This record gives sequence, C-alpha cells and structure tokens, in this order.
Amino acid sequence: EKYFDQVIEINLSELEPHVNGPFTPDLAWPISKLKDAVLTNGWPAELEVGLIGSCTNSSYEDLTRAASVARQAADKKLKTRSEFTITPGSELVRYTVERDGLLTDFEAIGGVVLANACG
Repeated sequence: EKYFDQVIEINLSELEPHVNGPFTPDLAWPISKLKDAVLTNGWPAELEVGLIGSCTNSSYEDLTRAASVARQAADKKLKTRSEFTITPGSELVRYTVERDGLLTDFEAIGGVVLANACG
C-alpha cells in the first residue's frame, strides 16, 4: 500500500515571486516583504547586481523561463538598470542554452554570461 508521510497543499494562485539575498542565497523574501526587510535590517536599498545562477537556479528549464522574461523585456525595448549576470549550472547547460539562442536573449537586455557555477 502506498502512503505519504505528509501532504502539503499549495494554492498556486497565492504563490508570490521571491528574491534571494542580499549577501547570501540563504535569505529568500517575497517581493511584497522585501522593502520592509531592507529598511528593518539596514541593507543597501539599491540593487547593484542581479544573478540568475547557482547550482539550484541554473538548469536548462530555469534559464529557458528567464530567457522568456528577457525576450519580453527586449520586445518592450527595456534594458537592465543594474549589472545582470547569468551563470549556467554546467557546461552542458551553457552549451544547450547557447545552441538554442537563449544567451542572446539575456545579452539583448544587458545580461553578461559568466563561467559555469556548478559541475
């Protein structure tokens, strides 16, 4: 008989985008609470560098979704206002996103592709 130790239900219509940081990826904040966290903790209020990467956020699937957002920004003639870096999770991921033209989507809005972050 199959069973689960715990069932967790998530209402996806209530799920909010999060950002990690500052200073460490261990700090995750819902967008709606980030301003208060910055003020309460005395963190810098200006975003200096944005990163799509690390071992957990740089799979092919992650980068295709981020590239889709970058394409939408490029279509509206938007550019990044802060430094924006991308670190693919492995050489295979880097090769695949380059082959599929996704790196140019990031570069079109000012993104800079760096060396692989993992593997």
